Amino acid sequence: MQQHNLDNVFNFILNKKYRWCYHILFWFIIFSVDLSSFYESGFIGLPPYVIIIFIIELVVVYFNIYFLFNKFLVKGKIFYYTFYTLLSILIYLAINHYFFYEKTAVEYINIKTGEKNRVIISVIGTLTAYSFRIFSVIGTAVGIKFFKRYFIEQKLLNAIKQDSLENELLYLKNQINPHFLFNSLNNIYVLSKKNISTTSDSILLLSNLLRYQLYDCTRKDVQLSSEIDYVKNFLKLEELRRKNNDVSLTINGDTLHVMVSPFIFMPFIENAIKYSGLTDKPKIDIQFDIEQNKILFVITNNKVDIATNKKHSGIGLNNVKRRLFLLYENSHELLINEDSNTFNARLILNI
Repeated sequence: MQQHNLDNVFNFILNKKYRWCYHILFWFIIFSVDLSSFYESGFIGLPPYVIIIFIIELVVVYFNIYFLFNKFLVKGKIFYYTFYTLLSILIYLAINHYFFYEKTAVEYINIKTGEKNRVIISVIGTLTAYSFRIFSVIGTAVGIKFFKRYFIEQKLLNAIKQDSLENELLYLKNQINPHFLFNSLNNIYVLSKKNISTTSDSILLLSNLLRYQLYDCTRKDVQLSSEIDYVKNFLKLEELRRKNNDVSLTINGDTLHVMVSPFIFMPFIENAIKYSGLTDKPKIDIQFDIEQNKILFVITNNKVDIATNKKHSGIGLNNVKRRLFLLYENSHELLINEDSNTFNARLILNI
């Protein structure tokens, strides 16, 4: 949230509609500092040469940030950038000195004697002061230019990264649907061979599941209650196919006000059904515990020995691990324990 607010501030500052306002504000501050120093020196009025020097400074600074910056500095041609920057500053100082330099005397008081003394400001002193001034203005302008360029490039990189992540997530999500549909159609085919009366119920359940996939899961997040309803329908469909399944589903906590990514739990459930189905007595235990800021999902199933299990590997768990990394990179914990007869997955989502 803080990063989002910060991005909004930067987007407002860098909005092209307000570019001229920022330029005017920048030069107003510079000119105000000049006038302040000018009047502190005891001058009255505004000599024309002050305006002319200010205009020359405008030309030098904009020549630097809109030509030298883009042509040399961003391309790493430091020597050429430095050379032409110093050349433009020397031209600025030469014009300033040739047309507008006047010998100026300043007074200072001797602390010991109390006498006033007048000292003529030297040419070197004047050139040094103007050099420091123009270097400061150019340095500030280039610094702002660098900041603007860096922010725009970071914004572009983040947009590209976000698009890449969204495309990958869409690909991973779409992998689930064909995988699920393939398994479900196989199940219905088996049912039609064994018990024709249950086939219509299976098709109806499959229709509800597909409706959820096609219409309810187009958003990035869905209600946990909807996701659990999907799980229940999926288990009912599986129960019609296998009468000897021992499946328990426990839900603790409020599921209505919690949002999750669609199908984030289904690969674990499909995996459990698949591998427990290879045993004589399939047994699956599924548990959802919802707290204020956390979802705990635990699933345990029996399975055959590891040597047989390796022959039936699938894409589901690898898929969901990748999705978890992309969607909940620093907000999830997945622990998988497996032995020759039992598989257990424990997933914690911080919401």
